[in-house]
Amino acid sequence: MSNNKKEKEKEEEIIFKENEKEFLKSLERAEPIGKGLKYLKPYERELFNSGELKNITHRGSSSVWLEALSSIPPEGKINVYRPMGDIECKFLVENGFLPDTQPYQAIIEGSNGRQYANKYLTGKKWTDTNPSTIVEFTCPIELIEHCKSIQTKIEDGALSIGLGSKAGNTLPFFNDSLKSHQTTFRIVKIKREIPKK
Repeated sequence: MSNNKKEKEKEEEIIFKENEKEFLKSLERAEPIGKGLKYLKPYERELFNSGELKNITHRGSSSVWLEALSSIPPEGKINVYRPMGDIECKFLVENGFLPDTQPYQAIIEGSNGRQYANKYLTGKKWTDTNPSTIVEFTCPIELIEHCKSIQTKIEDGALSIGLGSKAGNTLPFFNDSLKSHQTTFRIVKIKREIPKK
């Protein structure tokens, strides 16, 4: 194994543990959801009721926050993350693949990518699609390497891979992998705003 690959794996492990520590801290501080429960989308409520997502809503929050730990990908696979708005997420949940509606449509690699995706839910980054959800995709490494060979950019230290028509235009490859179940997905974080009265 090359030194570069070892360094990358070590960095991935460190960031994974940071994310895990932050999640466990949020879990300890969580307050009951209360009336916010009725504002969850049906699939969000299902994930919460099944225990796949845990309540991490903090005291005084104007949103319901649900989260799960990142998975550890099996040999030959890698995790990438995508922050997405309700319309795109609903499409993915109902159809099992991504719509071709976003011109850039970034997926972000590894635990660092999860940290970066989280910035869209916490308000540190902004996009007009109003992300409410982070989705984890577990993909064959060769698929991600193919997408990376066509288009990537570094954003806040994270490797962003554009799938959309204004980027690498690799969405058809990504969706084929989802349709054949070579790539799987799961929702790992939700921010569901509670409407103001």
